[in-house]
Amino acid sequence: MLIAQMGCSHKQGAVADYNQAIKLNPDDANAYYNRGVAKYNLGDNQGAIADYNQAIKLKPDDAIAYYNR
Repeated sequence: MLIAQMGCSHKQGAVADYNQAIKLNPDDANAYYNRGVAKYNLGDNQGAIADYNQAIKLKPDDAIAYYNR
């Protein structure tokens, strides 16, 4: 559903959903990465970079997070 929201231009809703996912599982690198993508799509570049950094901290071998950062 989260990816669907991003594809349907409900990016703000996607960020809120990822916030909830991170609250439930703060060690989920994918949630940080995906929230970073949503923030980037909203024009929040600094927020996106912060989320990519957290994703990399949790999953240092995530090449895509490095690339997007």
